[in-house]
Amino acid sequence: MNGNESSATGWGPPSVTRGADNSPRVAASFDLMAAVLDGITLPDLLTRVAEQARAIAGVPLTFIALPAEDTATLRIDIAVGIGSDRVRGLTVRRGRSMLGRAFNSRRALSARIVADQTLSTLPAGPILILPLDTGEATRGVLAVLGRPGTEPFSPSVARQLLLFADTSARLVQLAADQRAPTRRPDPAGERIVTLHRPLPRQM
Repeated sequence: MNGNESSATGWGPPSVTRGADNSPRVAASFDLMAAVLDGITLPDLLTRVAEQARAIAGVPLTFIALPAEDTATLRIDIAVGIGSDRVRGLTVRRGRSMLGRAFNSRRALSARIVADQTLSTLPAGPILILPLDTGEATRGVLAVLGRPGTEPFSPSVARQLLLFADTSARLVQLAADQRAPTRRPDPAGERIVTLHRPLPRQM
């Protein structure tokens, strides 16, 4: 971490600042809940998470990096907004990138500018990286990129995004669990039980 970076935990616990407008976050969370109940696919759900985070923060670009097949890397699979083509499909190492540090530490990371060689294609605006953490595992990281020359995200906005990322992670896990294959009983085992009924007692 360099002088331009700070841990989002420095803003204190993710309690809502007095007077903060919660309505965009609450509406976005209900939208995700409804989508999960309607059976939305995981890629579409993740895209909606990025879209809603972009609207809450009022930024030009958001993206989500997920663990790749190679356990040492993250891949940006979802990107929404201006310049999304620059980062979509990009792979970064967990130990050598801002995204990786947020993923490994399970703590949000904030920086005044994107000062990371692995994200050199992005404009030099403020960035906030939020782990999509369920409390048991980290599903990925959500990154929110502000406009070049603007101030870092305020504590109020950062806390709203922290809460939204927390809710999103649990809904992503719920959607994944709903699609996990369920183990069905073995029909052969049922036939064996049927064939081995006790014989009637001789009188």
